[in-house]
Amino acid sequence: MNLIYGEIVEVSANESGILCGRIRVGGALKGVTLDLLPETDIGDEVLVCDGIAIGKVRGTGDPARNLSNR
Repeated sequence: MNLIYGEIVEVSANESGILCGRIRVGGALKGVTLDLLPETDIGDEVLVCDGIAIGKVRGTGDPARNLSNR
């Protein structure tokens, strides 16, 4: 299991209709699936597990205490 936090910089749907995006993590860009969090938008920070966004970070401070599941 690989958990990372990143900021959404791009949102789109692929040819199968799956909601996808790109997140910025430490200056690098990574493609992720956003289907579990359809309400996310550019600028939101998300928690990603193995390429799938599983939670949206809200607020400021320690992200571990600000995790929102949908």
